[in-house]
This record gives sequence, C-alpha cells and structure tokens, in this order.
Amino acid sequence: MEKVVAVIATVVLVMVVVIEGQSGQSCSTEAGLVGICGPIRDCPELRNLLLLVRGGNAPPDSLQRLRKAICSFNNNQPLVCCTAQTSQPQPPPLPPQPQPRPPQLQPNPRPSTHEDLLPTNCGISALVDRIIDGEDAPLLAWPWMALLRGRVSGRGSSFYCGGVLINNRYVLTAAHCLKQTIGIQLEFVRIGEHTISKSPDCEKGRCAPPPQDIQVSEVIRHPQYGNPCRECNDIALLRLATPATLNPLHVVPICLPVNPARDLGFSEQEYQGQYAWAAGWGSTARNPTVTANPDKLQQVLLRVQTLQYCEQLKRSYPETRMAFCAGGERKDTCRGDSGGPLVLSNTVDTKKFVVGITSLGPRVCGTANTQGLYTNVHYYVPWILANLRP
Repeated sequence: MEKVVAVIATVVLVMVVVIEGQSGQSCSTEAGLVGICGPIRDCPELRNLLLLVRGGNAPPDSLQRLRKAICSFNNNQPLVCCTAQTSQPQPPPLPPQPQPRPPQLQPNPRPSTHEDLLPTNCGISALVDRIIDGEDAPLLAWPWMALLRGRVSGRGSSFYCGGVLINNRYVLTAAHCLKQTIGIQLEFVRIGEHTISKSPDCEKGRCAPPPQDIQVSEVIRHPQYGNPCRECNDIALLRLATPATLNPLHVVPICLPVNPARDLGFSEQEYQGQYAWAAGWGSTARNPTVTANPDKLQQVLLRVQTLQYCEQLKRSYPETRMAFCAGGERKDTCRGDSGGPLVLSNTVDTKKFVVGITSLGPRVCGTANTQGLYTNVHYYVPWILANLRP
C-alpha cells in the first residue's frame, strides 16, 4: 500500500502545472522566505530529501514538501524554490587554458595524513545511550556497526556502547565509553551484529554470517578529552588486535568525511537542515530509571538542527565546530547508543558517511524541544588520520 501511495504522490508531483519560467528567478519558499528558483542539484537540503525519498527512508511529508517546492519548469525538468542562502548554483565551466608541461616528479611516498589507509569501497549498504521512537533496522542496512562489550567487577559483562568500523583495523567511538571512572573494563568489540540473541541473523530468506568478536590491542582516546569542558573532544579510536573480516554484504567500513564538499556534495556548514540516520542497541525507554535495551538494532531519522536547548549544551565548548545537534522532534538517541554513528548519504551514489558520533543528550531522552549532541567527525579527521597505522 505504501508503494502505491508513493507512486501516486510521485505522479501528482510530475503533473503539477506550473508556468514555464527561467532558472534563477526569485521565489517564495514554503516557510515564506525569499528563495531562488533553480535545479534541485543546486539546493542541498531538497537534494538530500530527494535521495531519502528514492531510498524509501524519507519522513512521511517528504513528497508533499518536494511538490510544494516546485516553482517552475525548464525543458520539462522541475525547478525548486531554495532558500537563498543555501542555494548553490553551479558556476559555468571555464574555457580551457593552455597548460604548461608538468615537470617529471618522483613517485610520492605514502601521504603523511594516512588517508590511504581509508578504504575506497566504504559506506555501501546492501539496502539502499537509545533510540527513541525508532524502528527495527533491516538486516544488512548497517554493515559498519560495532558493539563494545565490557565487564563490571562483580556484575558480569554486557554490551554497553556502540561504535563504527572505519577500516578493517579501527573502530571509531566516543571517548566517554572508555573512561575509567565508569568502572567498565572493555573486553572486546563485536562486528557484524544485528539481533543479539540470534546467530545467524536471518530475514526474508537471507542470513548473515555469525558476528565477529575481536579483542582490542590499543585504545586511543583524544588527548584533550574532558578539557576544557566535560564533554569536549568526546571521540576515540579502537585498534583491533586482528583485522575484521570484511564482506560486501555484511561487514563494510563506513566512509569518513575527509572533505565534505567533495565527499558528500555539500559542506559541513550545510549539515543544518539535513536528515541523518542514527542507529544502536541502546535503551528505548523514555524513563531514565527503566532499562529497555532492544535485542534488535534500532534506527531513527533525525534532523540536524540547532535549537535553544542545544545552544545551551554547546556554551561550554571553546569551538562550536567540535559538535553539533540533531533531533528535537521527540526522536532521539540515548543510553547505550553512545559511540554509535550519525550518518549522511552523499548526493551522487548514496555512499554513507559518518558525520557524527553519539555523545550527549538530555536525561529524559526523546523530550520535546531537547536534542542529542554529536561529536563532529569532520572536525577530528586530521586527528583520526594521524593515529591510523597499517
């Protein structure tokens, strides 16, 4: 039924009658702001929303938003009204210039940034501290997810934080998951998990290989974690003692946004307004005194936006780019989701990039007008690359 509705809505979208006009004319957005009428490729927010629609992961009102955004047509192609400050028209190509003959250079050694240690076949899914108002994640949708298992003296061991695989030897997570004051001794990292109580995981006739439990040979917390504020620099790397066995369907590293404008198709400043996915096995209960950790991986779609609540959280940060906020619509991550990824797709081939690491949120998760705080991965890419080794 949902597919039928989507098809009907798409037909309506195409059949909207709009007077033929010129690209670049001024227009009025749905919010009543001054905008520019142009191709959707020049409007990062609507372009990302269209990708979510194509992937079947868009919010319920997405097609209606896209339909209302149409302001004209150019050669039967719809143009959309994009807020003026976010519209990015593509510059005309420059005429070819004669190029001087390049000098003969010796092959460069391995880049000192270690960017060559990042896989090129990353962020590809077989499907195009808690998750509040989330949903069960499909099998194979999150092949880069990691689970941290730790032991508390006298209480046994359990999974307590998330992480994300960035190559076959390193997992990215939150530094607060590894501080000694929480009293948990890290035992191992689990890769390739979906439903904790089942092995193998099977869905719709497809089964995944058993998960991989891998010891950690090195814990690399950011050296400035907790300084100058308690939540500052909340990021860490875990080096696996043995390489994770990669599988094109079940275990795939996620991409790092080394250069967001190049990798994602929009800059770090344009994260605002985008819809990003978060995932984890953390508690799904709103009451902070209740533990309701799901057996199956949960996912939730969150809007990257800055509300007053988040502004207060970030006041103690010396650099506002260190973290950003998402949620605020009674959807949230929470206890047990810490260290897990916040993910955006690029605008070309829908590769997935980890743009945030779940760091901090309100005590009562999923509260209206409150948000989760996510460590900005792009800000820390130089530190990440500097700490990678083969």
